Amino acid sequence: MNPYALVALVVLAIAATAQYYLGTRKNRFLTSRMSGALEELLKPSTTNYVNIGGSIGYNFAYSLSGDWTKAKGTMTLNARHSLLYLPFSLLIGVRDRFYVNVFTKKKLRGEAHLVEASYLRRANIDGVDSMDRAEAEAGGKRFVLLWRGADLSGELRAVLESLGQPERLRHFCAYPETKTFFVHLRPKEGDIRDDLSAMLQRMPTFFVEAKEG
Repeated sequence: MNPYALVALVVLAIAATAQYYLGTRKNRFLTSRMSGALEELLKPSTTNYVNIGGSIGYNFAYSLSGDWTKAKGTMTLNARHSLLYLPFSLLIGVRDRFYVNVFTKKKLRGEAHLVEASYLRRANIDGVDSMDRAEAEAGGKRFVLLWRGADLSGELRAVLESLGQPERLRHFCAYPETKTFFVHLRPKEGDIRDDLSAMLQRMPTFFVEAKEG
């Protein structure tokens, strides 16, 4: 074998090993940061995590109390452990993602969505063309506000204005049929605490009792 080719293979093997170690450690830190913030905010009575593809992420399910019954979702991370796949994944726009559904005992006043405009088609919202609509800008991004069943435009604007990093939000939803709130974030360095806390504080404004009070 050509000695230069051998050296190149050795260097590649060392680089791949280092990338695997550092990338795996980074992804573990990020999932730990997200799950720690989520548990601190929701204070679950029980938790369950199911690993996805090693260091790629986790599915999670919590049992909750009070106005909330349960939460479930997914955190998925870029393949930082893969020297060969990471540049390709970044090129095609793969990023860290966080999804959570929070279920409540309360009745919701109507259906409402706050969606990044560029993501609207991929949000797969049933009957989107029949919903009331408005637009807003925050964090250099354009957002679409959608609602039906009750005028929830003010509540959606309040959610958007409460976010410290609105550019990280892809989709916020209040869905009355299943009494659930849905949040889709693109976290930066695993940071979801402040924005998720702000949304959790605003969620009760979508309860039926909020209007009656």
